[in-house]
Amino acid sequence: MLSRLKISLILAPLALLMLVGVYIYSLWSEERERRAAIPFDATRVMNRDLQKFHQNRGSFPEKLEDLEGVVWEKKERHYVSDGRSLVHRNYFYLYSRITPHRFSLWAVPVGKVRDEALTLFLVGTPGSDRTWKGPALAIPDIENLSSAPSSNKLNMLGLVEQPNTRQESNSK
Repeated sequence: MLSRLKISLILAPLALLMLVGVYIYSLWSEERERRAAIPFDATRVMNRDLQKFHQNRGSFPEKLEDLEGVVWEKKERHYVSDGRSLVHRNYFYLYSRITPHRFSLWAVPVGKVRDEALTLFLVGTPGSDRTWKGPALAIPDIENLSSAPSSNKLNMLGLVEQPNTRQESNSK
């Protein structure tokens, strides 16, 4: 009977320790999934990379896929619409080259918690940016996005123009 008691005194704390470990792991796992579902906006980075492409090549790329090997390192990305669109970290990016020196970029949140993030629309040139921000767009609105919408259309979608930003020159 004494040997059974010794085994119980050893196994009970081990079982309790294992239970606490599994509970902590489940909390960590849920938090990790929750963070992965939150849309993360990378429009500034994409704008910076598009500007670098323009500096290197003298014009903006025809599609986002053209950034690979020039500005972005080559790796597997999931492009849509013949390389013009990309889903990255729960944002759908729709790029359009308007002229060789002007582009537009839509950043629309997607996923489970998309309503908590902002929709952005950016018109970029080598010297300046015009940005509009607003609430997450409804799915039918995403299907009908235009590469060069009017200010009235952007207002109807709930987007508000932000103050203009100037690109810093690299000739310091």
